[in-house]
Amino acid sequence: MAEVQRNAAGNGGNITSKEMDREIERLKTDMAQISQHVSKLLNATGSHAARKARNQMSRARKGVDGVLSEAGDIGGEAADAMREVRDTLADAVEESVQNRPFTTLAMAIAAGFVIGAIWRR
Repeated sequence: MAEVQRNAAGNGGNITSKEMDREIERLKTDMAQISQHVSKLLNATGSHAARKARNQMSRARKGVDGVLSEAGDIGGEAADAMREVRDTLADAVEESVQNRPFTTLAMAIAAGFVIGAIWRR
């Protein structure tokens, strides 16, 4: 660009057609090089961004898998605990019926009465 101004100043501001054509060709060449550099930069940046996104998705997937696995383990433990409570309760009721049948019957009637009263509300 400075060369064009010097040439223009050197010949009274008149630029010949050949000089103008050379400058236009230089500008075209420069623009093509800039375009290539920008394209390479965008490709490199895009590849890097895609790689980072894939890594983050992989980390997120591992985190979700870990949480689901942990929830499954906790759910399994809860189910085991409920089975244990059920078995313990069944054993206690069976023992109570064998050792104190009338007391167990009275407790069952009282429990039925309470549940019935709650159910009506």
